[in-house]
Amino acid sequence: MIGSAPGRGFGEVHPGDRLGRYEILLAVAQGGMARVWAAKQHGQRGFSKVVAIKTILPNLAEDETFERMFLDEARVAAGVHHPNVCEIFDLGEEDGVLYLAMEWVEGESLARLLKPGSGVEGALPQRLNARLAAKIIAEACGGLHAAHELTDDHGQRLDVVHRDVSPQNILVGSNGSVKVMDFGVAKALGMSTETTSAGQIKGKAPYMSPEQAGGQKIDRRSDVFALGICLYEATTGKRPFSAPGGNQIHIIKQILSGQFEPPSAHVPGYPQELEQIILKAMAMDPFHRFATADRMKTALEEWLARSGPVITQTHIGAELQARVGHIVSERQEHIKHLM
Repeated sequence: MIGSAPGRGFGEVHPGDRLGRYEILLAVAQGGMARVWAAKQHGQRGFSKVVAIKTILPNLAEDETFERMFLDEARVAAGVHHPNVCEIFDLGEEDGVLYLAMEWVEGESLARLLKPGSGVEGALPQRLNARLAAKIIAEACGGLHAAHELTDDHGQRLDVVHRDVSPQNILVGSNGSVKVMDFGVAKALGMSTETTSAGQIKGKAPYMSPEQAGGQKIDRRSDVFALGICLYEATTGKRPFSAPGGNQIHIIKQILSGQFEPPSAHVPGYPQELEQIILKAMAMDPFHRFATADRMKTALEEWLARSGPVITQTHIGAELQARVGHIVSERQEHIKHLM
């Protein structure tokens, strides 16, 4: 249970707290809405394993809007069962603290992989080998397609749109697995937060589609656009849409203009076929993009098959170890000590 020490605010969680059968070990990540913890799941006869626990940030814990978003994330993500989507195990509440128990993946985000320095924001980007990056994004395409195809109990498609596809939300495991995570701002038919208020745009500006940036109606093809941006960044080390100081208004204006340099402007000898895949994914008109993430995945896999040797999870895992293996190992040792 959550402690009640003097000075502890509502919704605060600390290492050592118990949320149901989960013991909080240490914080591992934080976004604008929630914090993710490594936790120990306690079971019968001494059984235990490491899981990830997600909790709403204390300053937002009493905000009904964020509570609804949290519950909607649980509803969407728990319904998706695919090797390329981070699995949701449980939704619970302890002393007013809502939490999600999720699959623990030993690894790092694609964002960290691209900026392996001490701080993701301040580090210089290091692009990935084009074929390796294409394999990672192809795997992410598979996970997103599974989410896009999600249906309710009556077989009606829920028209899920992630709305926040970005390198920060693509997790790369030490074993080379790739998983899409964080459906915290996802949209689906019938969800309590399906309608976005006027002037409110959900997602990260540099990875928005033109229709999302313009506050228009979106569908799965908006996520396809974001996948194209992720692949662009992973293979060039640059974002197609950026502004000094990360000014979001300027970035959104760029997106709405549809003007950006092709990947080959940044990388001499950039693979022409891969560039065409990215440009199709990032077409201004959604009808000119890949109709589904699965079609984009197929295009990437066909290019990979034509362009060289097979890229496997082993290759992806080796790249992760070379870039951020020390970070993963240190965290792993810390968790082992706490277990």
